[in-house]
Amino acid sequence: MRPPKDKMSLFSAVPGAVGLLLALAFLYLALLPATWVDRLLQAQTRGSLAMTATTGSLWRGEGVLQAILPTGDAVTLAQTRWRIAVTELLSLRLHVTLHASQTGGTLLDAAFSPGETRIHEARLDLPAALLGVLSPTLRSVALSGQMAVQATDLRLEAGQVTGKARVMWQSASSGMTSVRPLGNYQLDLEGQNGGLDLRLTTLGGALNLTGTGRLQPGKAPEINLTASPVEAKRQELSPLLRMLGREVSPGTYQLTLDPNVRAVSE
Repeated sequence: MRPPKDKMSLFSAVPGAVGLLLALAFLYLALLPATWVDRLLQAQTRGSLAMTATTGSLWRGEGVLQAILPTGDAVTLAQTRWRIAVTELLSLRLHVTLHASQTGGTLLDAAFSPGETRIHEARLDLPAALLGVLSPTLRSVALSGQMAVQATDLRLEAGQVTGKARVMWQSASSGMTSVRPLGNYQLDLEGQNGGLDLRLTTLGGALNLTGTGRLQPGKAPEINLTASPVEAKRQELSPLLRMLGREVSPGTYQLTLDPNVRAVSE
């Protein structure tokens, strides 16, 4: 028995209506302006990074990458151009590449999908003042200097971390002391046994910093940091170091992190 003619017309119209809705949805997405990049970037970095003076669309465009310091000041990092691989969205994968407009060098090549974050490559120069977003204590000591962040095939999947990263901190300083710079430092991170092991070393300066630790997704960081100023700068640096930790032996301080730093690592 055939369905009534009016029902057949209704059934035949459904695929066309669905197709029209899908076409309108894709058209809407295709026309999203470049300003959406700034919205997404600020949302993902808790307002620490922004993209201004944007042109193009969400999927391909240019803009000025800026760091938003805890003081509210904006620091220009680079003139950039970006691309989002539209075809990979079909497999629920957001693949973003960011390049420096002048040199063409890769600043970021990262992919995000349900349950996985993968940074194929990252090479960013950031002001050390951004460390102030991690905790009120770091914000209060007014850190400065320049950090070079490099990462290669860093991957977070199902609570497991693999890959390597390195942070170079040049001319590290603090507004709480006249000793400038404090020194130059190197932080190495490597995925091991599901977590991220870190090692801090000093490359020279008035303040020697050493440390080891482990970052495990969903857990509080396990970090052991020690600071020891050179003999000639002990007295000048003691107020700063007492803000960051406690003196465990003459001239040697055990540094501590604020409990709320945990939220950043989760």
